[in-house]
Amino acid sequence: MPSISPSARPPIAVTGMGMICPLGVTVHECWENMLQGKSGIHPITAFDTSGCTTTIGGQLPEAASRIEKARTPKRLFKQTIRPSRLIRLCAQDAMADSGVDVGGLDTTRCAIIVGTSGSSVGSPLDLADAETERFRIIRDMANAPAAWLSIEFGFKGPAFTLSAAAASGIYAAAAGVDLIRHGWADVVIVGGVDTVLTKNSLIKGNYFKMLSTRNAEPEKALRPFDARRDGCLLSDGACAVVLESLPHAQSRNAHIYALIQGYATCSESYKPHAAPRPGEKEMARTMEMGLQDSGMGKESIGYLSASATSTVIDDALESQAIRKVFGDHAEALGISAVQSMIGHTMAASGLIALSTTALALETQMAPPTINYAFPDPACDLDYIPNVMRKLNGVEGAMVNVFSIGGHNAAAVLSHHQTAPE
Repeated sequence: MPSISPSARPPIAVTGMGMICPLGVTVHECWENMLQGKSGIHPITAFDTSGCTTTIGGQLPEAASRIEKARTPKRLFKQTIRPSRLIRLCAQDAMADSGVDVGGLDTTRCAIIVGTSGSSVGSPLDLADAETERFRIIRDMANAPAAWLSIEFGFKGPAFTLSAAAASGIYAAAAGVDLIRHGWADVVIVGGVDTVLTKNSLIKGNYFKMLSTRNAEPEKALRPFDARRDGCLLSDGACAVVLESLPHAQSRNAHIYALIQGYATCSESYKPHAAPRPGEKEMARTMEMGLQDSGMGKESIGYLSASATSTVIDDALESQAIRKVFGDHAEALGISAVQSMIGHTMAASGLIALSTTALALETQMAPPTINYAFPDPACDLDYIPNVMRKLNGVEGAMVNVFSIGGHNAAAVLSHHQTAPE
């Protein structure tokens, strides 16, 4: 796409959210539990974990299955796998939250973009049976989540699925931002979803020594930036966000959670199986690019939602990258690692972080990084340890996602009052 100078880049309004994660089935429930520092990590009961070194993870609450069945027509249930159903629920909630009147929209200027790692396809929890086998193609096709959402809302603009591992959700948001920036869309639903908590995923994660093995104390297992961290944990999750051009949101007096001022997406270009990643340089480059795209100064950023997955090397590298980018101002940043509470929801993680960052800016409350007890000299910043914090007039925030395979993304948000009248 042709470039737009930072001064001419309009901010994009975040006007609706929907979320399902190990801490709840609504945005309000998830957010309140995060502020209280609750953990959604428990022993896995959805399948037999015998033979797995890691036996804990982030299962969705039982309420997720109940609303999934209650709000999904029987025929649609047969025609879809769980990721499609979960993102549909989140998109419904996000649209309801936004207050957008679909009947009043030019649907040719409305788009759907869904990010997923693709790991959910072929999940043993979604295996076809005699009733659903005839729908195998439309159940498993990678574009299914976006296709079903375009049908659900009657949107006739671009509708597609993309994949960039854990960065998929932010990549989806970035694509939505571009559609609106260039005047090709007024409203875009962006989503991120994965259901990767399976026995096969645990076995693979343990093989690559990615996962925590602190099975005896599941709620304390995830320890981003802590000296005794020993790996991430897998979780299921979905999140959808409604993005609008600022004039469109203002014309209908919409509630605006926050504004997306800029973003960056790039690749580190290293082997997906390489461990550890080469260093902090490309993380820092991604953050610098995001700031440049936003047009915001480093000193205007007061809060950062870290990618931090609780892995030994990457948490230290992200800390180094933050210092490299922000210099002395890094000391003034409040940094949260929400994955300490919900685990790694893969493609949903970026949009969950973006949503909670928008809420942090609106409410001026920041969720904590839980289980932080033993400082690591390699991670020497302010990680908002263990207890939520009141933010004092924070104007801007950054969201980081650094995923396997070198897919990097950063988004820069501001409080909605930053918007020009």
